[in-house]
Amino acid sequence: MYSANVNDRSVFEVSLNEGIFKLNNTETELDIIKNGDGSFHAIYKGKSYTIKVKDDNRENMGLEINKTDYRVHLKNELDLLLTKLGMDKNSDHKINELKAPMPGMVLKVLVKEGDPVKKGEGLLVLEAMKMENNIKAAGDGLVEEIKIKAGDKVEKNQLLIRFS
Repeated sequence: MYSANVNDRSVFEVSLNEGIFKLNNTETELDIIKNGDGSFHAIYKGKSYTIKVKDDNRENMGLEINKTDYRVHLKNELDLLLTKLGMDKNSDHKINELKAPMPGMVLKVLVKEGDPVKKGEGLLVLEAMKMENNIKAAGDGLVEEIKIKAGDKVEKNQLLIRFS
């Protein structure tokens, strides 16, 4: 599942699972093929669309659909969870604790007690869903207490690091 923010105005939930396309949790017919020139042709609700990907940096994708430009920002389930927990890179508030965003195993702890950290600095690497997730500081602070070590299995919302 993805959240797609289009032109900073419209937000849609989009998923494609086992060939079933859903838009805002409603199963929707979508026929899409890739053309030889790298563009795509789609038929949605009986209407034809030509889609060209102008730039794809995932943070802010540029699309041209039937000669109209769109900016699309995609967030996957992990991005949405980190935003919900206030741990996304756009979060400006200070947190006093870092809790596990999901169950997993701590691969590396990148800080030690007493270390000052800046917003965006790596704190630990958490393996979850067969992916390595670099967990970063949501704000500036001082590491007061580390409750985990490399190799520890953690549960969702388990306290990992306390900041002062």
